[in-house]
Amino acid sequence: MSSEIPIGSPVRTQAIINRYFMKAKKSLGQNFLVDLDALHGIVKAAAIKPDDQVIEIGPGIGSLTEQLLDAGAKVFAYEVDENLLKVLQNELPKKINGYPLDQRFKLKIEDILKADFKQDLKDFFDLSKPVKVVANLPYYITTPIIFFLNNSELEFASLTLMMQKEVADRLSAHSGTKEYGPLTIAVQTEMAVKSFMTVTSSSFIPRPKVDSSVVVLTPLPAESKIDIADSKHFNWVVKMCFAQRRKTLNNNLKALIPNNEDRTHLIKSLGVDSRVRPEQLTLKQFVQIAASVPVKN
Repeated sequence: MSSEIPIGSPVRTQAIINRYFMKAKKSLGQNFLVDLDALHGIVKAAAIKPDDQVIEIGPGIGSLTEQLLDAGAKVFAYEVDENLLKVLQNELPKKINGYPLDQRFKLKIEDILKADFKQDLKDFFDLSKPVKVVANLPYYITTPIIFFLNNSELEFASLTLMMQKEVADRLSAHSGTKEYGPLTIAVQTEMAVKSFMTVTSSSFIPRPKVDSSVVVLTPLPAESKIDIADSKHFNWVVKMCFAQRRKTLNNNLKALIPNNEDRTHLIKSLGVDSRVRPEQLTLKQFVQIAASVPVKN
């Protein structure tokens, strides 16, 4: 690490904000993390080792980026705010563990939801080796990013994500709870979910209204996965089942299976009452429902 005060310290962050006349953009969900213990915790949660290949989403002014680089990672970052390019170029150390910065860090100004990972990374990462994702996600777009990463063709070794605590609770939810829903099911059919730590709102500038959580998602081994023939179809069916959470499964299924007799037969085969609500079903029961719904052309 450079002898300079870390970017993620409150003093250095405020100095950077003042130097570049910055204002956090609410439209981009910008909140700068100024808690070094939290930053070190994220790196620990991601189990970063020397030469790990890491995708970072939304590096901001480089608080987490600097810690990842210092731990030995090679970092490819996606940032949507082009005004931060100059900040990152100026504020990140010019040398990291003896390497020039441009050998260890690459930035692409692009919306992560438009990323083509294999194309973007091919000249910077060795894609025959594992790739991790580490990110402090903007609250307003957390769920779309998780769905995007979950559906990516690139197989990640792990996703270490800081997000709004409410969303983190949905990822680790169990059936029968109010947090359980389409996001829970989409993630848990593919990933093991581990909540690592809570980061309070006082750890950010500007201070958000809610606390955050750091969650680690790791791919399930093949033998532990539920067999799903078509994940896109499955996720669509699940979303339709939750279209109106307060209604029964039978009511939500009307759009998918118009015939009353067919719906009754399906619900009976699930071994549940006709008044059951979608949040009371297990992952395997949703797989059974998806298999009974015709695939959209």
